[in-house]
Amino acid sequence: MIPKAMDSLDLVEAVMLIEEIFGTEIPDGDAENFGSPREMADWLEFHLSNQRPNKEAAALLRTLAKAHNSPELAEGLEGTWRREQIAAIVREIFRQ
Repeated sequence: MIPKAMDSLDLVEAVMLIEEIFGTEIPDGDAENFGSPREMADWLEFHLSNQRPNKEAAALLRTLAKAHNSPELAEGLEGTWRREQIAAIVREIFRQ
């Protein structure tokens, strides 16, 4: 679940950051229905399944791979998005 302290402004800011990092646009109707970071990751996985991480996302994944000692996050960045990459970025956004 989205932390109880997260209000609608926090959600809007998180969605805007996700859109920027992932290089996608999330329709307001879809964003309003997100009840948890997992639902966001599910939506992104479905909508980004045939796309590659952009430069910003790839750089963030490399940073997360080092910070969390998870080198697999930085593997295959020339290919399409993988679920674990999407989930790692969404988790990082909600940690901030």
